[in-house]
Amino acid sequence: MIKVLIVDDSASVRELFTEMFKREVDFEVVGCAENGASALQMVADLVPDVATMDVNLPDYDGFTVTRRIMEECPIPIVIISAVYSASDAELGFRLLDTGALAFHDKPAFNSPDFPDRMAEIVMSVRLMSEVKVVRRRSRFKRESGLAQPVSRVLKIASEKKLSKVVCIGASTGGPHAIKKVLMSLPVNFAAPVIIVQHMSGGFTEGMVNWLKGCSGHNIKIAEQGEKLRPGIIYFGPEDYHLEISKDKEVILLDCPAVNGIRPTVSRLFGSAARNLGKAAVGVLLTGMGRDGADELLEIRMKGGHTIAQNRETSIVFGMPGEAVKIGAAVSVLPLDKIGAEINSHVSGSLGG
Repeated sequence: MIKVLIVDDSASVRELFTEMFKREVDFEVVGCAENGASALQMVADLVPDVATMDVNLPDYDGFTVTRRIMEECPIPIVIISAVYSASDAELGFRLLDTGALAFHDKPAFNSPDFPDRMAEIVMSVRLMSEVKVVRRRSRFKRESGLAQPVSRVLKIASEKKLSKVVCIGASTGGPHAIKKVLMSLPVNFAAPVIIVQHMSGGFTEGMVNWLKGCSGHNIKIAEQGEKLRPGIIYFGPEDYHLEISKDKEVILLDCPAVNGIRPTVSRLFGSAARNLGKAAVGVLLTGMGRDGADELLEIRMKGGHTIAQNRETSIVFGMPGEAVKIGAAVSVLPLDKIGAEINSHVSGSLGG
């Protein structure tokens, strides 16, 4: 049984979440906390396997409670908080820096997609309960304020080396993994980077703002027809498939979702294989399902360099695991080695 603690100041939300988890045969709700103080005490007394956490609590905010838990009695934490704007979403993503593993919008009971959103939360909590977490006291003392990227500056050497395009795909666990990869790339990286992250509506702008603040990179949401430029990180916008043209321009497609997903990694990787060939670098990170696996193989077959995150560092080894099974990945690496691999390949190889 997965022992879950629910932390939310709303009695109706606590009741709703309790009923939701009780319907699942593998969950046991061991406690409900209405404020930060009671949450800290319950974590210590009940030792749950995972906790859901609201951002706004009457005594402490979610940052303080999450940080204290990760310092004193670390457990997996899933943030579930209402998102009304990009700033709300950014606030939620900032909680990932304190040790939380995932962030979800709190679904409205009367919304038509309520059952699907709740099922997504249940699945996320189930997956995150299996993640091994560690104390983070030393990290919090070390990482005060925004990251300083000056030590990661790399001089762009030659025009020929700018021809590479890095394409990254991720799903469950992706925001943290993407942050780790971007933090290990120089801020004036010698290639454009295109990212498709499976994301609920209303979250992308907040994630972009969060990553800008902690990485120092020039990060934006891709726009129709814009020319890809080295040193810029582009994210696929919500509800559009993202492709790359032969002229290295953004193509946004308002066509049906694939397996309920839009944008998909498969459309990005497929276009990179067709239109860029050996100039493409494909990277498949943590995520459920198999989105992008077949198309990563296409990139490899066209002479591009391909990387998959390894099992040990993936929150979910679905997408990268499927790529590994079919031989799509030239390199299978732990998360902390992927940025260096990308940088080495882009900086040390001539593009096509």
